[in-house]
Amino acid sequence: MSTRDTERRSSPPEGGAARPAALRTQWLVLGFYALDAALMAGFAALGSVPTALPWVFGLAGAAMTLLFAAAVSRGLHRRLGGARFTSAQLLSACALMMATAAAVPQLGLLLFMTLLVALATAAVQMPRRHVLAVTLFVGLCAVLLVLVRGPALGLPLADRWERLLSGLWFGIVLAKIAVINLIGSALRRALVDSNRRLAVALEQVRELSERDELTGLANRRSVMAQLEQAIARCAGGGAPLAVALLDVDHFKHVNDTHGHATGDQVLRAFADTVSARLRSSDRMARYGGEEFLLLLPGCAEATAAAQAADRARLAVEQHGWQALAPGLRVTVSIGVAVCQPGETATALLQRADAALYRAKAEGRNTVRVG
Repeated sequence: MSTRDTERRSSPPEGGAARPAALRTQWLVLGFYALDAALMAGFAALGSVPTALPWVFGLAGAAMTLLFAAAVSRGLHRRLGGARFTSAQLLSACALMMATAAAVPQLGLLLFMTLLVALATAAVQMPRRHVLAVTLFVGLCAVLLVLVRGPALGLPLADRWERLLSGLWFGIVLAKIAVINLIGSALRRALVDSNRRLAVALEQVRELSERDELTGLANRRSVMAQLEQAIARCAGGGAPLAVALLDVDHFKHVNDTHGHATGDQVLRAFADTVSARLRSSDRMARYGGEEFLLLLPGCAEATAAAQAADRARLAVEQHGWQALAPGLRVTVSIGVAVCQPGETATALLQRADAALYRAKAEGRNTVRVG
């Protein structure tokens, strides 16, 4: 998987449904900035930090968050890419934290805790490559800050009120981490649900691509794949194989006389009638128009294959077709062929088709072997 694929999988889904979630993230970040500014205001009231600090920090955080929220509202986060957008916001938050720690080192350790929360928050929405790159960059900046301001970096514990605010700050950091974990769990559950729905949808698409919409039988493409596999098994010493091509007699006359809606009902009833006479190992498919194909594994002799086909022919002949339309009578002509060693699917079907042609030429409502 490419890096671009990883980013696409890890980034929030694009589209209108993703925008409310992205905006909710911005309000969460704004709330985090407001909590930090409120705690700084407490330290400012005690005289531990300059009075202007909470205002400068709060306004800077709010301005950055509102700028990113405006970008989300205009869809710019999708143009930039979810991972790059989140990385840009994370770097701006880290820059604000480290600048504040450099300016007011007495709160340095508390701000480093908050920095870890910012990294954890962004990591929920970022691919691994971006998380590692941003963490490495922030780590190097933090090392530089410690080298320059290390002796001044501290934790306000001078008196009871400072200890209380520092403990409260630590408690809020833990609460932020809990909120992030809850959000991450919700995202994982949503992803699991989305993947489950996607798997169901893909299975439905696969089923539709292999089924005939009118009769519910396998379609031509699907049965041809099954035929190739059956021939390969037969060539490898597996079960022998016979095929039968079925053609509804005078089906154009049915459509012309009784209408196409009745014709569709005839095809559905025909498929059900023949399917009811098949073994569990047999396969029936709509080959095209009013033609159907039977795969009859285990039939090594033409006589056995012809008998199986004749049971289907008789079931069609005896079916109560007049329930669909007064005077309606439906019969079927069938051509049968048994797979020979080294024979291809095309050659096998050509022999069955030649036998079907003979059945139609010799009066219809009969079975012929090719």
